[in-house]
Amino acid sequence: MTTKQERRLNMYLAVKNFLIANEAVMKVISKFAECFAYFLSLITEIQSAGEIQKINRTGLAIDKNKLKETLIAMAADISRKIAAFAKLSNNNTLLKEIRFQESDFINTPEVGVKDYAQIIYDKAEDNIESLAEFGITPDTQKTLIDAINAFNNAIATPRYGITQKRQATKQLALLFDSADSALEKIDYLVGMMKLKDPNFYNGYKTARRLVDTGSGKLALKATVKDTTSGEPVHGAIFLFRHDAAIIAGSNGNGEIKKQTTQKGRLQIKNMPAGIYQVVINKTGYKEKTVSVSVSDGERSVLNVDLDRM
Repeated sequence: MTTKQERRLNMYLAVKNFLIANEAVMKVISKFAECFAYFLSLITEIQSAGEIQKINRTGLAIDKNKLKETLIAMAADISRKIAAFAKLSNNNTLLKEIRFQESDFINTPEVGVKDYAQIIYDKAEDNIESLAEFGITPDTQKTLIDAINAFNNAIATPRYGITQKRQATKQLALLFDSADSALEKIDYLVGMMKLKDPNFYNGYKTARRLVDTGSGKLALKATVKDTTSGEPVHGAIFLFRHDAAIIAGSNGNGEIKKQTTQKGRLQIKNMPAGIYQVVINKTGYKEKTVSVSVSDGERSVLNVDLDRM
């Protein structure tokens, strides 16, 4: 989930817990039970899709690579033994068909690794009666074909895992849209209780706003672009001045100084509410002064265009 989606889910859960605790208040309202049940089902689906999305798929690739390494070592070893048999029996055709080195496997796509190993297995089967003295037997053949099949099955597994994750991401977007629509209907139903039960109504509105709470919430997000090209301006210096003598994150004199990233962005957390004068400087650009208002519980957005000198 994105950070925004996680916050929305936290809000959904807060609303869910509040309404369950106060279900008696709403059960007399027509359609509430139906809307609430649907909302709860969407929360469950969102949590399930989120779990699928978060599963670490790297282990699948690691397992596949181990199977690949095992198969390459085994197939190359059998290839050398068949090559020795072919050379000693003057079977130049077989020698050319079977002489694979580890580098041949390593430098080929995964499907090619499987195909090369299968060729080696088939050629060994064709000559199995003559290969016993070279260490190739029905038992070694079974070990090889098992390794081929295991690797073949593993080739598609990481891709399947990635596909599942992508599907879960798409599904989450749809589920959140549906949950928002369901919650809007509940908003209207709760709104009917504003005069009849103001405590309930206010409690619901508080739970509904929890999506905007929590530590680490951004107070301000700023973006700087070149006026002419529209390209982001990195390394631009922002100096925020507040009326308060000292503010959190300041340098001790009521100022906050930040610099934009490579993408021309900066973020600030936990700014006290108020009006800030902002001076923006960047070598090669004209200094610019703007103002921005920061409110408690809300994220302020500041977009600035700088003119070249």
